[in-house]
Amino acid sequence: MSKILILGDLHFPYHNEKALKEVIYAIKEEKPTHVVQIGDLYDQYSFSRFTKKNITLPEAELTEARDLAANMWGSITGLRKSVKCYQILGNHDLRLIKRVEERLPEAQDLVRKSIMELYKFTGVKTIEDDREELVIGKVLFHHGYRSKLGDHMQFNSKSTVVGHSHVGGVVFKQYSGSILFELNVGYLADETAEPLRYRPQNTSRWTLGYGLIDEKGPRFCPIEV
Repeated sequence: MSKILILGDLHFPYHNEKALKEVIYAIKEEKPTHVVQIGDLYDQYSFSRFTKKNITLPEAELTEARDLAANMWGSITGLRKSVKCYQILGNHDLRLIKRVEERLPEAQDLVRKSIMELYKFTGVKTIEDDREELVIGKVLFHHGYRSKLGDHMQFNSKSTVVGHSHVGGVVFKQYSGSILFELNVGYLADETAEPLRYRPQNTSRWTLGYGLIDEKGPRFCPIEV
């Protein structure tokens, strides 16, 4: 039977280093057959359309983020030679592409091709279309765009795994004689970093952790650091 471990939003280079180490250790212990990164691998803060502080240059941010992501995937594939790995895109991963589409739409295909190279890693299958769902068995994986837990499952009429909201949890529903679920895998970023401080107040409901699906069912595994 498949055992799937799902990493939430990392927002490299603004990740939570301790939480990521916990997930790498979990992969070593759990020995999953599949590992999925659910999107927002990078933050791309430099390309946000919102008011921001000039804390890093765009090239430096992308270079550091890419190096961190490559090291992460290298560690994962090194631990589990037979593991099937998948990289999904999230809304933050599209920030640079969106800015080009707004200002120079004629160049969007050229820029997208170049940017997609940042998301390709040895031994990892990248889902390059952010609208495309990854399906493993009977479960659909997508970065997500709705805020209420369960809404994606309702829309898809299928068990669904998402990230995006940074709030981990799982909900079940009986549907046409089957039990469906929606699992949100939380996040793995550093909420104290400036790019993550867009919340209306310092207190948040965000939950560090990762997702796991095995013979016991889907669950959110919280991390305390």
